[in-house]
Amino acid sequence: MIYKNQQHKLDLSLTDNLGNFVSGKTITYSIYKSSDNSLVTSGTMIEIGTSGVYEASITFTDIGQYRVNYITPSKFENLIETFYVREELATQELVKRVLGLTQENYRIISPIYDSKRNMTSGRIKIYPTASDVDADTNSLAEYIISATYDNKNQMTGYKVKKI
Repeated sequence: MIYKNQQHKLDLSLTDNLGNFVSGKTITYSIYKSSDNSLVTSGTMIEIGTSGVYEASITFTDIGQYRVNYITPSKFENLIETFYVREELATQELVKRVLGLTQENYRIISPIYDSKRNMTSGRIKIYPTASDVDADTNSLAEYIISATYDNKNQMTGYKVKKI
């Protein structure tokens, strides 16, 4: 996967017609945004030692589909690669939030009740540890909660929105 705002390596190996790696050549590249064919960047790849493997580093700042044109010396085949840059999912942060909202290390604060003693709103805070819950420190996230009830005091709706 290629993620926005993270360094990515372009790699290319150059081989002759017998399949042997070819060293000491110059390979350039041009990267275009597929949506409008605009040139994003271009440059020269650097060979890793004398391996016949060439690389370049790039960091994409926009999500979307891109095309890389690799230009090789004569007698070698030029290549085109297409890929998609995505937003990175902050997996660790998402797991912490899911754990918090599944009733682990959380607390309800500032509850508000109606005249029938139904809680109509408040806030939920989630924490990394049980001791943080007790001390109300190091909260990971905070959410606004709201609930609605019918004339029989039965809940008809419940919302949780991250602040």
